[in-house]
Amino acid sequence: MKKLIILLTIAALVCLTFTAMAAGDGIAFDTSVNAINEGETLQTTLTREGAAAEGEVTYTSSNPKMATVDENGLVTAVLKGRVIITAVVKADKKSYKAQLQLNIIRPVTAVTVNTAKLPVYDAADEKVSPFLTARENADENTMPVLLLPVKKRLTLPAAAEPKDASNAALTFASGDESIFTAVKNNITGVAPGEAILTVASVSNPEIMTRYRVLVVQPVTKLTIESSAPTVTVGQQVSVSSQAAPDNATMKNVIWSSGDERIITVDANGTVTGVKRGNGRVIATAADGSNIRANYSIKVVQNPESITLPGSEMTVDVGRKAPCKATVEPKDTDDKKVIWTSSDESIATVNKSGQITGVSIGDCTITCTSEALDSVSASITVHVQQPVRKLTFNGKVAYAYVGEGTQLGWTIEPDNATNKTLDFKSSKEMIATVDANGIVTGVKGGKTAITAMTTDGSKRKAQITVQVGEHVTGVQMVRNHAYIDPGETATAGANIEPKDALNKNMTWVSSDPNIVTASGNTNHKMKLHGVNYGDAVITGTTEDGGFQTTLPVTVGDFDHGVSFLSYDYDSDGNTWLSVRNNLNFNITQITAELELWDCTEELEPAVINTKNGSNKVNVVWSGTLPPGGTTGQRNWRMVNFRTPECGMSMTRGSITIVSFQIDGDWIKTITKSHRPNDYWN
Repeated sequence: MKKLIILLTIAALVCLTFTAMAAGDGIAFDTSVNAINEGETLQTTLTREGAAAEGEVTYTSSNPKMATVDENGLVTAVLKGRVIITAVVKADKKSYKAQLQLNIIRPVTAVTVNTAKLPVYDAADEKVSPFLTARENADENTMPVLLLPVKKRLTLPAAAEPKDASNAALTFASGDESIFTAVKNNITGVAPGEAILTVASVSNPEIMTRYRVLVVQPVTKLTIESSAPTVTVGQQVSVSSQAAPDNATMKNVIWSSGDERIITVDANGTVTGVKRGNGRVIATAADGSNIRANYSIKVVQNPESITLPGSEMTVDVGRKAPCKATVEPKDTDDKKVIWTSSDESIATVNKSGQITGVSIGDCTITCTSEALDSVSASITVHVQQPVRKLTFNGKVAYAYVGEGTQLGWTIEPDNATNKTLDFKSSKEMIATVDANGIVTGVKGGKTAITAMTTDGSKRKAQITVQVGEHVTGVQMVRNHAYIDPGETATAGANIEPKDALNKNMTWVSSDPNIVTASGNTNHKMKLHGVNYGDAVITGTTEDGGFQTTLPVTVGDFDHGVSFLSYDYDSDGNTWLSVRNNLNFNITQITAELELWDCTEELEPAVINTKNGSNKVNVVWSGTLPPGGTTGQRNWRMVNFRTPECGMSMTRGSITIVSFQIDGDWIKTITKSHRPNDYWN
């Protein structure tokens, strides 16, 4: 059994009985221990007197997620919080009850200090090791060292772990307050020397973390000297520092660069030029005093090379194209260049590198550094007549699986130098396209075919290609339709295969005086009831001439069910008594329940767990024969939650909206004919 933590606060003992209890009869828990740690166990002690001395004891926990209890009263702590353990004894036709309130404690397991922004060093670090003295306790010699200047205060970001421990309070203690003081989480340097800092848990002082605190006489001023005021990229100069006062404990500094993109500086003060610009060397006192000094060094850079965008480029007749010259390195002091053309009858170039195509042909454009004429670069320019417009002959093309289709397109002008195109299919698993623009279907679906000019004009066009199979058959989705005169309903057919390319269909009624049909595809064919009776709708596929039929009965189906009564229990579970008025079996009934709180404002009651509304569906499933009536069974509430004020304190209505005939056709009742009732 794990160690128990005894709290000072003792919960009140509550002893209740379910029936009248004679004097001296009863049970009681030993409440001397009322707190345990997570993961520990506690064997409770139950005193039984009088008539309660006999009989079976039953133990329960008010929250098994926090603590469990077995049949012997052994409690296992699971999760931080408060829980009540209840014991019940049934004896001599009476029940005796006792309760024990337990606090489940989450203990502190570690104490941490975030040292990311603190001057903390390893004891062996040469920055602090010369100023440390050997300690008698060997463990203290290896502790991390916290550097603290005299009169400086540091705030320690310390915390107990886990963060949600029951008591996360910490204590901060100085091993020698003549060296430094610790007030809450603030430590202040008093005099040069060394002492131990202890940060410990209040609830469990054995959990702690410790540091060697080295208090130093701080540096108050730094100055920097350099061997030269400037440095060339790739070259080096050295810097040194002087510290004041003379009695400062640590006079060494930490070197850094204000911008390492311009200069770098190593631990010995060696500065290296990285790129052109004004660099800044920074010396920071290593004693934690944060005293700093700055020194500016200029970095200079000469041009080394010129880079153009490739070895050749194409320019259209009468068009301009930029040619960007990159002088390297990027931080060169003088980046000015001179542009020239080998044949200005073909192409010219201005001082910014903008090239203008004059006539069809080739020439050379040269870029030379103004500062160093030995640094230059050249590019070959091809002047051409470009494609101005590219279009496909149509927006959509069709292809059957395994069959090829030649795409058609138009290029303008006719005298374009290069009319070659690149073709690409966005989904090659649907269709592929070759260099000649012939599309071959792979499987049913849609893909986009893109054509792109290859002359650099970047003209492109796109066409959608629909790929599918030939129709092999067709079958109605529903077996039978039941509609009312004047009602319009939808029905559909499944064409085989699913990826058939042509799904157009025609629909014909065997008796338009009973029902009519309209639509030109297999999807959402519309039925319109005309007069009572039976008829058959026949659908024929455009591809292959395959046929399918749908029997339709036009009758009074809006009155196919009668709403007899409804009822509900205290949890809000609702059921209806509904009679089947048809000559067919009904296999499902859907009603809509709507509730409002019984207040003056008549606010909607939140009962739908999915969308938070005041409406839910009540659904009956089964087989209801002609003339049959539903009972309380087989009804279910969809996404329902009991209203906060209870069913008895609500106003509501319930409406039958639809029913299913023979497990196939779902009849949606016209709104004006829907049976309903309400209460308030």
